[in-house]
Amino acid sequence: MHVDPAMKVRTRSFVILVTVLVLFLAVLGFATQYLILGSFQSLENREMTANIQRVVADLDDQKQSLSLTCRDWAGRKDLFTTEDSPDKGHTQEIRTGDLAPGAADVDYLLAYNATGELVYYEDVNHPGNDSLSVRTSLDRIIRDSIIPRGMSLGISGRGGLSVIDGTPVLLTGCTIPGANASEPAWGTLVIARMITGERINRLENNLQIPAVSLHRFDGNTSTSAPDPQTPDMEKGRIVTSPQNDTQMLGQTMITGIENKPAFLLLKVTTDRPVYQQVQASIIIVAIAIVILGALIILSVQYLMQRFALDPLATLDRNIKTIGSSGELSRQVPVSGDDEVVSLARSINRMLEVIGHQKDKLADARQELALRNHELEELNRKANLYLDIYLDVLTYEILNANMGLTGYAEYLRDTAQGDERILLDHISELANKSSGVIRNVETISRIYKTPQALVPVSLSAIVKKEADARPGIRLGISSGNFSVMANDMLGVIFDNLFSNSIKFGGNDVEITVTARVIGNGMLEVSVADNGPGIEDTAKPLVFDRFVQGSKTRGSYGLGLHIVKMLVESYHGTIRADDRVAGNPALGVAIRFTLYIAPDSSRGDPR
Repeated sequence: MHVDPAMKVRTRSFVILVTVLVLFLAVLGFATQYLILGSFQSLENREMTANIQRVVADLDDQKQSLSLTCRDWAGRKDLFTTEDSPDKGHTQEIRTGDLAPGAADVDYLLAYNATGELVYYEDVNHPGNDSLSVRTSLDRIIRDSIIPRGMSLGISGRGGLSVIDGTPVLLTGCTIPGANASEPAWGTLVIARMITGERINRLENNLQIPAVSLHRFDGNTSTSAPDPQTPDMEKGRIVTSPQNDTQMLGQTMITGIENKPAFLLLKVTTDRPVYQQVQASIIIVAIAIVILGALIILSVQYLMQRFALDPLATLDRNIKTIGSSGELSRQVPVSGDDEVVSLARSINRMLEVIGHQKDKLADARQELALRNHELEELNRKANLYLDIYLDVLTYEILNANMGLTGYAEYLRDTAQGDERILLDHISELANKSSGVIRNVETISRIYKTPQALVPVSLSAIVKKEADARPGIRLGISSGNFSVMANDMLGVIFDNLFSNSIKFGGNDVEITVTARVIGNGMLEVSVADNGPGIEDTAKPLVFDRFVQGSKTRGSYGLGLHIVKMLVESYHGTIRADDRVAGNPALGVAIRFTLYIAPDSSRGDPR
């Protein structure tokens, strides 16, 4: 399916613009959330800290006011009277007729005599109520803080906060002095004010704070700050945090009046109108930026389409038309002075150059075809002449060698002494010349008429070549393998055996072994105990007419033909020592062959 390149560019540019807008919005969101809103939250934290401090200060003011009231009442001379009793002697009696606890915003009034016994209890909100449960709870707090064990007159001026049945209470106590300076104190007066919901509401209205709560801290996370903040708040630190987008929460702990560690958790909640307004403004700005970004994207897309994509699409169509028609002489239409027009002019110049080069290339191809035809004809004639030459040469030389050998054999019967020696030399040279001719024919056959590889019995080939030399001492341990070769496999062993006899003499011992080396290959080794090959000469012995060491002379074509045949069977060949590390004890020619798929190994012994 054909896709217009302009569509691709348009799509990619649109994706780029949208990505830039999204990244801009993400950066803007991060900046507003962590910078702008964070700055407002810092201001809210300071305001919340100030609100908590105002609440704590108000509670301190209430404690001071209550302490002054207690001190004033305890100093009245008519608060206690002494009466004679026939059973108990002198007894003390409290008179509260002139006191007005309710008017002083006091809920409980308690009096303890000089021995620390509770002698008077008044519940202002419930006159006549002698509820032991409330009195016992309050009495326990007083005895734990204002009148501790061992101090029957208590600690004058001691005051603070505690909790009775879940309701905070503010209480203070003062010593009731005697009638004169020389008379001992009569006891302790304690007054208490419950921090009820009504008083909390009054405090909220006075301080203009939406919500205030005061609870005993018992370690429960549902009524306290998270555990990591608890130790800091116990030291008086104020902790503030936003509850949500509309409310801010501040917390701190107030040490209770009890002697044992006791804390009250003060929680103050305030509204976040500024935060909400800023957040709403940011949302409006973000919407405006999105709308503006969309307009910018559409405008940029239109301008790109008008001034860039349409000219590029037109240029693309014109180039494709020229390419499909193959008419390089055609020109791309040019109008205007922008970069696309400059590109079109460059393409036109390139088309002109390509047209000229195309003509030159056609001429060069024609010339090359003509020269190639001439070379093929020359090669055919050279091969023909070479074949005729080789055929005639080898035929004539072989016939001449056969004639020489025949004459030499005929004359040998009547020759005497030196004549017989000369005839033996003539026969040897004729046979050597015939061997060279046969090697040349073998090389020509390998190159010109390569044969297909078929399974060939390795042991049968070795046995055949060994039988052709009945006088040699040959040990065969090649196994019953079939290898991938052809009918020229015997040439390898013929040359190797001949080479061993040539350099080792007729008494040389030749050993043929074979072993599987993996990857479907067989390594065949032909070793003799004749003169070895020096290490420097081993890599060169398979080249044509290479001179070896003093122990072995020219190798002629024999080993070269062996290498050619092994490589035609896709194997490798190398010269090695029969005894590793000791070239003087003989040579081993090792080469590899592929095992035929249906080959089975017999007993190698």
